[in-house]
Amino acid sequence: MADKVKERFYTVTEAEYQAELASGLTEDEVLKPGKYRVIPSRFRPKPGDTDLKNCKVKVTMYIDADVLAYFKKRAEQPNAAPYQTQINNELRKIMESSGSSDTESVEREILNDKQFLKALKKKLETV
Repeated sequence: MADKVKERFYTVTEAEYQAELASGLTEDEVLKPGKYRVIPSRFRPKPGDTDLKNCKVKVTMYIDADVLAYFKKRAEQPNAAPYQTQINNELRKIMESSGSSDTESVEREILNDKQFLKALKKKLETV
């Protein structure tokens, strides 16, 4: 049985809005005065859980349309992960490989390049 998510409301007063603007934030970075409906996240970390890998955070960002289309097309394949998960996985690969040297990353990239490996095999067969 699915958990029922309760709606909550968050109110921003004119004074709070002005205080945020006075602190140096722009109009795009703060909520305008008014009442906002909030649905609590189901991805909250459990008490004592300090592993950020288990915690999801909602962000708003701009992605090039062709990049988004690419991941959405990949997500349409049978048994494919949702496009958000695929984007997250690609970002995680970059994050985890950033600790290695540039040489290791190039080596890893070459070893995963099927076209390069086929060409190398063909070249070695002629030698």
